[in-house]
Amino acid sequence: MNSSPAPYTVLITGASSGIGYELALGYLKQGARVLALARSEQRLAQLVAQFPELCLPVTVDLSSAEDSQRAGEWINQQIQHLDLAILNAGTCEYVDVANLTREPFDKVMAINWQGTLNTLLFCLPLLRRCKEQGRRAQLVGISSMASILPMPRSQAYGASKIAVEYLFNSLRVDLASAAIDITVVRPGFVKTPLTQRNDFSMPFEQTAPMAASNIMQGINKRKWLVQFPWPLVLVMRSIAVLPLRAQVWLLQKISRAQ
Repeated sequence: MNSSPAPYTVLITGASSGIGYELALGYLKQGARVLALARSEQRLAQLVAQFPELCLPVTVDLSSAEDSQRAGEWINQQIQHLDLAILNAGTCEYVDVANLTREPFDKVMAINWQGTLNTLLFCLPLLRRCKEQGRRAQLVGISSMASILPMPRSQAYGASKIAVEYLFNSLRVDLASAAIDITVVRPGFVKTPLTQRNDFSMPFEQTAPMAASNIMQGINKRKWLVQFPWPLVLVMRSIAVLPLRAQVWLLQKISRAQ
């Protein structure tokens, strides 16, 4: 932790389960003050029960601009700055191209894209104020390996994650003088309530605590890009360097074998 007398303050969205919950737990154990944002008040209460002096629960629907603004106003009354913001909240819906509807796209974009933007609106000014404490802030976006390749049935999810990556990489350019470091995280398959719905094999699957540990290590090193697990990263990179026609042929073959 930073030795400054000002408390090290972390904001984490999607903190009620999976990776977000484990990240919140990890930073609380390190002694950070954590603003834990989620729609589930019950799971947030578990964090508060363990760390009543450090955890500030914020029940909010980040897909709603109005609710996000309300939460942002409350947060601004509680803290003076943010050292670290991890925009982790997200969901996944698979697309049935034979019966194409708007529903999976609307659900995914509402939280993965609009929720990210709504969070940025109130946390970015707080990150900027970290410079007044004489230290650099950090903004972290949780993307996915799905952003690398055109994966089957992932039209909505992959598009949302590519949008998030472009946003964060572009912010890296414009925030160069604001003392805010940008990190993009691409996890592979992680065992969470969300992935338990998957009806296909998930190679090199990690537990949520393992994923959170990898992410925290990358954040600590202020990496631009954090990817894991490495066996899956190597497979995805190897396919990604192929011509697009070869990528599609190979992914179609893999998909049919599932």
